[in-house]
Amino acid sequence: MKRQALIMAMLLLFFLSSSRGRCSIFSEDDIERELKMLNKPYVISFKDNYGVVFDCVDIYKQPAFDHPLLKDHKLQITPSSGSSAGLTATGERCPNGTVPIRRTLKEDLVRGRAPSPVYKQMKDTGTINGLHSVRAVVGVYPLAVPAGAASVSQIRVVDERPINPTVVQSGWNVDPNLEGDGQSRFVVYWTADDYQHTGCANLLCPGFVVMNQAIAPGMALPMGTTVSIAIQKDASGNWLVFLNKEVVGYFPGPIVNNMDGGTQIQMGGTVFSPPLVSKSPPMGSGVPPAPGPYNGAAKFTWVSFHGSKTFTCKMYKDIANSSIYNWMVTSTSPDGPEGVALQYGGPGGA
Repeated sequence: MKRQALIMAMLLLFFLSSSRGRCSIFSEDDIERELKMLNKPYVISFKDNYGVVFDCVDIYKQPAFDHPLLKDHKLQITPSSGSSAGLTATGERCPNGTVPIRRTLKEDLVRGRAPSPVYKQMKDTGTINGLHSVRAVVGVYPLAVPAGAASVSQIRVVDERPINPTVVQSGWNVDPNLEGDGQSRFVVYWTADDYQHTGCANLLCPGFVVMNQAIAPGMALPMGTTVSIAIQKDASGNWLVFLNKEVVGYFPGPIVNNMDGGTQIQMGGTVFSPPLVSKSPPMGSGVPPAPGPYNGAAKFTWVSFHGSKTFTCKMYKDIANSSIYNWMVTSTSPDGPEGVALQYGGPGGA
């Protein structure tokens, strides 16, 4: 039996899911066509510290523009030169006019790229119209996640419309099936039809536009540190993603139903363990929250959102053993030492 646990809040969400979808099997011809579409001609390429290849692709010829809705799309924001540290702290960055695109390998497609419930939003009937930005500081941790399992910490902006619910999201994951290794990596995701047929993680399908010469989806993040992640709608209706206050890129309005604003903001952790595996993987830092002095549990701090004058906060949990996974609000005041803050996660287990 697949494992399942759930912790939910609205506007703050902790969500653990056990079911995971995988795509149908590709033929060899399908795989070759897909690889040609995703892997564009590049100026230079380099590897990160873990052997993953990034190609520096002409910013106007990146995979996003293969999306049929972006055929005549013009870049909506000014490209960024990126942080001085370079991609994945290697010091590498792409030349002007190019952006780093993680190279897709045959095995990446074979492992599957169908929308996976491990990245899905949690369903809730409550909605608050008009939310258009969210930001939080998130801890990034090394986790021992076995092949086939996954652990994700992410922020989602959800437009829970009656037809084609739309979601844009970003965070970090340890997902050997998706990423091909056990590193903590930066991830973006989108869907325009409730994860049915549209959208994907990172750049495994056309959609997300990369605008930074040194930061890209799929890059490894320094473990044991914190990063600032933000999602914000701009005046043109695009949804920008920021990492450490630098723009990474954006979800163009046309691919996300021209989403005018979110009805929910959800954040927290998601885990998956495959059938017949006796233990669920760790979430967050692998340490469960507990009262008293901070004990090393994963945190979302300095949480803020804008666009609505009112909000409702809900939290749900459907696992009785708080030593496996748990959550705890540590501050509801923006004037606290870490602003609005909460802890989540745990070691997993039976």
